[in-house]
Amino acid sequence: MPESMRDKCKYWFMWNFGVSVAWICILITCVLIFTTRVGCILNIPGIVMGTIVLSSGTSVPDSLSSIIVARKGEGDMAIANVLGSNIFNIFVCLGFSWMLWNIAEGPYEANALKGNLWFPIMIVLVYSCFLLIAFIVSRWRLTKKLGCSLIFLHMTFIALTLLTNSIGGKKPILLLPNTPGWSDGR
Repeated sequence: MPESMRDKCKYWFMWNFGVSVAWICILITCVLIFTTRVGCILNIPGIVMGTIVLSSGTSVPDSLSSIIVARKGEGDMAIANVLGSNIFNIFVCLGFSWMLWNIAEGPYEANALKGNLWFPIMIVLVYSCFLLIAFIVSRWRLTKKLGCSLIFLHMTFIALTLLTNSIGGKKPILLLPNTPGWSDGR
């Protein structure tokens, strides 16, 4: 870049960052509206659309960046990216948005929070323990076998999500505690 242009463009990075964030907000809103409407048309609950469709869409950029750094020999950075982004999403993104809602509207209540949300959370905890044990056993190496097991676990998670939620107005195949229609035999 010529010297005369350098001073003029010195602070454009802030403008570019702001415009990028604005575009991300606009596109995410469009994806959310589209996903919600498709789920409504197909009579698929929001928790299913969120855990399968939205989570896949938001994880693709993380996956691509993790693949790029892993191919450069930075496997620890790839793992830190995946774990760090998920922890950031859970604690900061959910926490900040719920805090803003509570400030503006009062306590947040949703059907998803009253239903069987505990089940996916327990699966994430169990899978996280499995991941830690698997990395310890494989001496912190990412092997083909470990990759296949993680993909299998994700497919199992999707299957369990589909089996434990009502789709198309039909009862769930697997009824969990706190699910309407569940009975503990008493």
